Amino acid sequence: MKQLSMVTALLALLLTSACSSLKSTSKHGLGVESEEIEACKAYSLDMVKPNMRVITPALTMPDRTVCTTGTSQGSTYCTQIPGIRYPAVEEDINTDARIQVLAECLLAKQETARIARLAALGESIKADKSQSTPQAVTARFAEAEALARQVLTAKSDAPAHLRAKSMPARKDCDYCPALMLIPAGSFKMGSNSHPAEQPVRAVSVPSFLLGKYEVTQGEWKAVMGSNPSANTACGDHCPVERISWYEAKTFVQRLNEKTGLHYRLPSEAEWEYAAQLGSNGPSTPEAALERLHRSAWFSSNSQGQVHPVGLKAPNRFGLHDMQGNVWEWVEDAFHESYQGAGNDGRARPGGSEPSKRVLRGGSWFNEQKLLRPQHRNAEVPEASYVFFGLRLARDLSAGELAQTAEPKAVAGESGAAPGASGLAP
Repeated sequence: MKQLSMVTALLALLLTSACSSLKSTSKHGLGVESEEIEACKAYSLDMVKPNMRVITPALTMPDRTVCTTGTSQGSTYCTQIPGIRYPAVEEDINTDARIQVLAECLLAKQETARIARLAALGESIKADKSQSTPQAVTARFAEAEALARQVLTAKSDAPAHLRAKSMPARKDCDYCPALMLIPAGSFKMGSNSHPAEQPVRAVSVPSFLLGKYEVTQGEWKAVMGSNPSANTACGDHCPVERISWYEAKTFVQRLNEKTGLHYRLPSEAEWEYAAQLGSNGPSTPEAALERLHRSAWFSSNSQGQVHPVGLKAPNRFGLHDMQGNVWEWVEDAFHESYQGAGNDGRARPGGSEPSKRVLRGGSWFNEQKLLRPQHRNAEVPEASYVFFGLRLARDLSAGELAQTAEPKAVAGESGAAPGASGLAP
């Protein structure tokens, strides 16, 4: 087995430090001393060098003035919106390999300490058969890997050159949603899990801005003057819910009138692209469920209620709650399949007959299977249930577009890589 072979190789290097490992009194997981954990951490950083990749290029936006017509004749009110610089967002694509090396080192240290304890007691040194079964080996490596991940990803301990640069959200006004830049790219949209998600096809999406969070009750009240939500006790930081597609469109219209900007509902393609450009890591069902628990409120962890936005981990674009919490209306009319759909990322219109509209992402009420990034839900546009909400998109202005830069992002193919939630199609 790969883990055991690496441990065996490391043991030869670490046996000489067996006695010194007994001096420290501070221990962590696996019964390994703090000093030994730090030694393994240094070893893993030396063995697996950082390999940084830009996920989102830097973007500089200049100051701009937005003017609206006042209520009295001939009056105009102008607001100066300061410019902002989005630093490039980077990730170290060697993180998982480094975690595995650290986990193997920790197991070797654990075995070294066991041998040292037996030697100190004058007992014979022999293999612990109870820890040699396949099940025991797998369990020990999982424990070591969890500790390794904690050691390497702890914000207070991670070396500066290994940390991803934080990308701040843009807010056009106090009551406007926080927005994240989604860079242009292409991906395979859909899956083979359901006829409504077929045929899988390549789609190219231009750069756009998307809400960092679902629209909150506080933001809705500031624009609309009322709160339709059933769960008002949850507070202003909870997503607005119990809204129809028509009400979502009215909110967008009023926000645009107030700001002079072009907010809108995202298209299905934009939404899935932003949700699916995903996470790395094991693709086992257990690992997928663990990642989902970290990033989403759904039936297994929501306690049967909606939660404030932003409490769960964001995805790679810095977007929170793309899976779970509330369903999110998108612009598209619902079609039974993707047959005849375009590949330019634009919303798909309806026909001459009234059409259902699409919702994405699942909610606090739903099971794991409905939170797949490719899953499509649809309802009549008048429907307004307690788990229906929205997330806004905004077009980039000509000046903002001029600041965007290549390279484009390329999402994993459907069925080949997990999505942002870690859920394989």
